[in-house]
Amino acid sequence: MPMDDGVRVRYAPSPTGQQHIGSIRTALFNYLFARKQGGRLILRIEDTDRARSAPEFEQDLYRQLAWLGLAWDEGPDIGGPAGPYRQSERSALYRDAMQRLIAQGSAYPCYCSPEELAEQRRTALAEGRPPRYSGLCRAPERREALRRQGRSPVYRLRVPEGRELAFDDLIRRRIATDSDTLGDFTIYTAQDETLEGGRALYNLAVTVDDHGMGITHVLRGEEHLSNTPRQMLLYEALGYEPPQFGHLSLILTPEGNKMSKRYGDTSIAHYAAEGYLPEAILTYVATLGWAPGRNAERMTLDELIQRFDLRRMSANPSVFDPQRLLRFNKRKLQHADRDTIAELVRPRLVAEYGRWEASEGTAHTPEWWFMLLVGAAQEEAATLSEIVALSAMFLAESPPALGEDAQEALQAPEAEAVLAHALETMDADVLATPESANAHMTALRHHWRDEAGLRGRQVMFPIRAALIGSTTGPCLGIITSLLGPERCRARIREALTWIAEP
Repeated sequence: MPMDDGVRVRYAPSPTGQQHIGSIRTALFNYLFARKQGGRLILRIEDTDRARSAPEFEQDLYRQLAWLGLAWDEGPDIGGPAGPYRQSERSALYRDAMQRLIAQGSAYPCYCSPEELAEQRRTALAEGRPPRYSGLCRAPERREALRRQGRSPVYRLRVPEGRELAFDDLIRRRIATDSDTLGDFTIYTAQDETLEGGRALYNLAVTVDDHGMGITHVLRGEEHLSNTPRQMLLYEALGYEPPQFGHLSLILTPEGNKMSKRYGDTSIAHYAAEGYLPEAILTYVATLGWAPGRNAERMTLDELIQRFDLRRMSANPSVFDPQRLLRFNKRKLQHADRDTIAELVRPRLVAEYGRWEASEGTAHTPEWWFMLLVGAAQEEAATLSEIVALSAMFLAESPPALGEDAQEALQAPEAEAVLAHALETMDADVLATPESANAHMTALRHHWRDEAGLRGRQVMFPIRAALIGSTTGPCLGIITSLLGPERCRARIREALTWIAEP
């Protein structure tokens, strides 16, 4: 089927593991570029590594991209004019390309054993030469002698000597490579020279796929930079027009090392489970190699599309900072629609506590109580998981254990008197609403200021410690209104007992 003449980019992951920060960055920049240019994003599954590829990783890919809101226009699951979109289903196309290369003399079989290749490499390094293939099997008589020994071939592209292979990178400007540093590289493995049961290697498969799918721009990680001159030679040998290439910057750890899949747990599934918002992940990842402008953490995906500009991409390494990502998420969480957060949190609370509300003993309906809880926790938490943890003070069967700061507050000389007075004054009327409860807390502060010259923290800290086991947290008016008078009094009595114990 014919394809349009507009921008066509691709995200082409291997289903050999979960999606992580680095791979999603590649997907995001291709998505932004396609949408900004009015083009199409093609999802291609590069599953030629049969030993490591697994269907569950492909399904994880679909889930995580959908969760992030990165929609693709063509792919294995939805089809399109350039399919099939799995490399494992495109073997005939690779074999046809291989036959063309052999027929025109651009490729030849190589029967050198791994041990012989290793020896060639050692010799080249010892002589100060680049460790490239020596070209022994270019000679037909050499190939024939080795073939008669029953060896299976790999196929190599015949690389021209003394060529400058140059291209204008969309991010890094002009890049040139001397063809003499490459050597004749492998592009296909086979059982014999009939190519039956053969397998295309990365550079050949990608070249055939990008041409067949009409890819106009390739945006990929810096680790693929060394593949580009090899693919340019394949484009030339096959008579294809190459796309424009752009290579994204490296992502480093805070320690300055190259970040890999094995660095911590940077999988998108991990962040989703921890309660990060997809909008926060996207806006943060967008800053790894690109400068969206000020207040990037506030931007929506549509705003990122509007601002995206390849000219603002940097070739310099970017640093993945988990704490900065957490700050992005906290900002997004605090400004998110409360109803949306409530629906995200509700099943998490049920999973953790067996319920999502505890309005009995208060003046609130269950839903109103729940929304009050979500609003209070939303202001404090950085992730949905933290909202669940903060909710323990209201939903857990037992009151929170006393933290060190709470114990220190309860050991203060004035704590016992403050709590005894609070116990006498907390009733259903004063705790009916957060506003009335907050007014009551203000009255308590004024009382102790006038009676004993106590500062606000000397009054509020013991009360907080008794009610939630900590001196920090949501507004006390909200805490006491959510707990209701019975639970407030019960927790204060427990605190007074703790103070009285030797």
